[in-house]
Amino acid sequence: MTKAYSDEERVEIASKEYEEWLIKDEVRLDNNDLVGVISIVNDKSTGEQSFVITDKYCPASSSIEQRNQVKEVTVIYRGSSFELSSDAAKDWLLNDIPTGIQVINGGGAVATPQLQSSAETLKNAMELYPNAQVFV
Repeated sequence: MTKAYSDEERVEIASKEYEEWLIKDEVRLDNNDLVGVISIVNDKSTGEQSFVITDKYCPASSSIEQRNQVKEVTVIYRGSSFELSSDAAKDWLLNDIPTGIQVINGGGAVATPQLQSSAETLKNAMELYPNAQVFV
């Protein structure tokens, strides 16, 4: 059975995208309720930074039997920041500005590399943990 989070708790979980997570870190709400454990950390050349949280620690290298036991997965994506860094440059120059231009011009035919890799992360999480309910 999956956990039922309030809207406020979902916002709190989403805000955790800006924390510095490491593999095996426990993700907890302010009230100390366990959301899950960081099982995968992504820091891709496309600028995508994301974290796959599972209800129990279970990295991608785990056996299919172990991965089948995961019942809940949450994927959080770190959004763009305004700091002066190579990460911010990747976000804004390679992804955010081109996407903004496409929106202003009525849409575009091609998703940016970051959007493509983020979709791939979600697809992979769903394939890795086939019995899990997945939240983004």
